[in-house]
Amino acid sequence: MARQERSQAGTASSSPSIEEQADLLRNFRRGLQAVHVIATGVQLGLFEQLAAHPKGISYQELAELTGCHAPYLRVWCSTAYHYRLLEAVAGGRFHLAPQMDSLLADRASPDNMATVMVSAVTEQGPRMARYRDYIKSGEVGSHAEAYGRNPTRLDPPKNQEALHRRMWLERMLPKVPELGERLAKGGRLLDVGCGPGLLLLQLAVMYPAAQLVGIDVVEAGGLETARRLIKERGFESQITCQPMKAEEMAFREEFDAVVMTSVFHEILPVELRENVLRCCHRGLKRPGVLLVRDSAYPGSLEEFHDPRFGAGVFSQYQEMTWGTVHPTQEERHRMLSKAGFAPINHYLVSGPPQGMNYLDVAKKL
Repeated sequence: MARQERSQAGTASSSPSIEEQADLLRNFRRGLQAVHVIATGVQLGLFEQLAAHPKGISYQELAELTGCHAPYLRVWCSTAYHYRLLEAVAGGRFHLAPQMDSLLADRASPDNMATVMVSAVTEQGPRMARYRDYIKSGEVGSHAEAYGRNPTRLDPPKNQEALHRRMWLERMLPKVPELGERLAKGGRLLDVGCGPGLLLLQLAVMYPAAQLVGIDVVEAGGLETARRLIKERGFESQITCQPMKAEEMAFREEFDAVVMTSVFHEILPVELRENVLRCCHRGLKRPGVLLVRDSAYPGSLEEFHDPRFGAGVFSQYQEMTWGTVHPTQEERHRMLSKAGFAPINHYLVSGPPQGMNYLDVAKKL
């Protein structure tokens, strides 16, 4: 009896108290407000003004510079200070906390998260407000339609190209350095689901001799933007973008590399994915390589508590009403193997601002 009581006591002591769990929920609520504080600061240009005054600025001066209501800005500054977005100096002045310049003010920085924060309020928040109805009805929304309404797809933020450049140079190319040599000598690369063509534009600058092809099914916010940017920058002879379903690709041994970035989880229905990978394999030369980068999704219940998979869990919930299904590493490996790829290597790579990504490197030898 005493042993049973001790066992029950041990179990109780290892469980969080109601106050600890209440703190957890309160922190979630505070996080929602923090995102709104950030989005408001971005939309009003407050972070840019704070970055321009590294020695500090008062809320009154900030109000004068931005044309905002000073009493409200006093509360905004104090709240941003509470959330450690700002630091305070003598005389009631505020300046940006360390690293917040790159993260929130400098729109050209690849680390900048301003657009992500604004989107959480203006795009994701209203969409999630309908989740109760979606979950009851099983209705599926339109991914392509959402792209067409998304201003970041119609007019990509400055930092997006810098982010693609970093992703290529720091995350992808080190895994296949020989690919850079091939592209520099006039190699060919296919971007499946190229969207507004931001990766292709960066590759065209880095590899002037390479021939680059992009395909997508999305026109508004995708191919229309890509064609406009390609023409504006004079890359028509180097980059070709065309409407095409990935599962209908008929290329045969034409490319040194095929890439898919933040696309594979969007290929629906999921039964099409194996065929898409077979089409990629068929389109590659020997030797050739397929690079697939996307949000890393847990493959076991234990991994749902692993912070490395947070971006994938977040993305799956955000996009579930579009019918999105994120594949696990085991599922991807099986499909790549059935498509004929070998060897296949899987990596976890950091990918701000979204978070941790997976990178699959599958070769055709």
